[in-house]
Amino acid sequence: MPPQNTKYPGLHPLPPPFVNEYPPIALVIEKKCIACDRCPPLCFYDAIVMEERPAHEYQRTAVVIPENCTGCGLCFEACPVDAFIWIPDKQQPGIHPKPSPPTAEDQDL
Repeated sequence: MPPQNTKYPGLHPLPPPFVNEYPPIALVIEKKCIACDRCPPLCFYDAIVMEERPAHEYQRTAVVIPENCTGCGLCFEACPVDAFIWIPDKQQPGIHPKPSPPTAEDQDL
């Protein structure tokens, strides 16, 4: 087994190699997902939802909403089967990290 570079085996080191060009976001490898429901409640940005997939072994899978993902990596840590990978957010070149939309509390300040 190759040595791990991080405290958490599923959390691949940041930054990924493409970070100078594009910010990283998460992607679920649906074949690997076991529908354990650990990742959606952990995501502060509501970027992960569980969707029905009748053809999937577990009948559903986690799905990342790219527009909401900030690339924080918490989902990597939560996943017991390493179903997440980093991909470049090519919709947002040169922007890192992506800001979250302002809330009503933010606008009252």
